[in-house]
Amino acid sequence: MALIKGHRRGWAVALTVAGYLALLAVPSFPGLPYLFDQALQRVLLFALAVAFVALLGGARSLAPSTVGLRRALREGRYPVLIVMGLCVVEVVSLLQLAASGEAVPLSPTWAVDLVGVALLCLSVGLYEETLFRVLLLGGLLSGRGSTRNGVVTAVLVSSVVFGAAHVALVGELDPLTLVQMLLKTAQTTCIALVLGTVYVRTRSFLGVVAIHALADFFPMALLAVIGELDDSLGGYVSGGEGELAVLLGLALVVVYLVLIALYAPAAVHAWKLLEKTPLPASGPFEQGWDPRADDDPALAPPSDDDRPPRPSGL
Repeated sequence: MALIKGHRRGWAVALTVAGYLALLAVPSFPGLPYLFDQALQRVLLFALAVAFVALLGGARSLAPSTVGLRRALREGRYPVLIVMGLCVVEVVSLLQLAASGEAVPLSPTWAVDLVGVALLCLSVGLYEETLFRVLLLGGLLSGRGSTRNGVVTAVLVSSVVFGAAHVALVGELDPLTLVQMLLKTAQTTCIALVLGTVYVRTRSFLGVVAIHALADFFPMALLAVIGELDDSLGGYVSGGEGELAVLLGLALVVVYLVLIALYAPAAVHAWKLLEKTPLPASGPFEQGWDPRADDDPALAPPSDDDRPPRPSGL
């Protein structure tokens, strides 16, 4: 244990890589519907990530607690509001389609699919937040969370890793595929900046899991209801040869540019909050890392009394 305590950052990085590569080895359950199969796989991966966190001495940080949950949801609400807004736009277009007399697509298994989507989003949130926020970000904060530069660097590095982990090469690496991969990484990094900032400020594991799960659930739920979920699952990069493959790749580039434009303000807001985060923020593997209360004065914006007095005569 002394070897682990003395090299927590290195162990955290190595275990994060192992937890991510475990995606390739986790058993499948072909007897279950696809969504339930994927959810069960993520539950197993979550258990593995919990074991890694416990190995580094951070099991207490995963204990369910509603302390700080409300503030976490408030400070991390932007990604959820964005996807809800996009879903509202799609619902309005479907209602207009129905009003014009056109048939609105509806999946015959939408109710079961909604349950599967909910379980999948919850399990993905648990697994990925344990792996990237608690294990990786927490490990990077160890020994460096006492300085502003250390905290900012830890959040930024873990966010970029989280973004890169969401892309996979499909086919050959041509310029169009590379652009898609970079844009998808940038879009997901923006979301991770929000999650990382919320976790460092509130220390609420349940809070970042809830934000992550909700941001995934709303768009997937809508796709499940209208029967287009199967077409959307899979990789985030479109590769291949031929005119159709190029058109699909260009369409994804446009989609990612729009999403980056939507998420960038949320990332900028998170960055400003990160600059005001109370120090030290030493992470879940150090003593004293407990969720902050919703009304913790250390997280409140500065009051008028804290500002320098206005010069007389103005």
